[in-house]
Amino acid sequence: EWQDWLVDESPDQETTLAASEEFDNRRKTLSSALTVLNKRERRIFETRRLAEEQITLVELAEEFGVSRERVRQIEVGAFAKVQNAVKHGVAAMATPAPQQVR
Repeated sequence: EWQDWLVDESPDQETTLAASEEFDNRRKTLSSALTVLNKRERRIFETRRLAEEQITLVELAEEFGVSRERVRQIEVGAFAKVQNAVKHGVAAMATPAPQQVR
């Protein structure tokens, strides 16, 4: 009876491995998607969306010599580019390669 109370709540190895592979795949996909951005877009995207402590629009505006609004516009555009690249990258990965018929 008391053995029924001793349930291991930690995830099994298969679940842990699957989660690790999923994380690795997402990281690779994002890294690949970031290549569609130019240096300025990438700097803004990474500091506004990926950094633990975001840099403000004002700080980035000063860094690039543009207005806060322009930085925001670049951020939105960069996000759309990354989203599109991820979407197409994932679709390409999910589509099996055509096999040659012999």
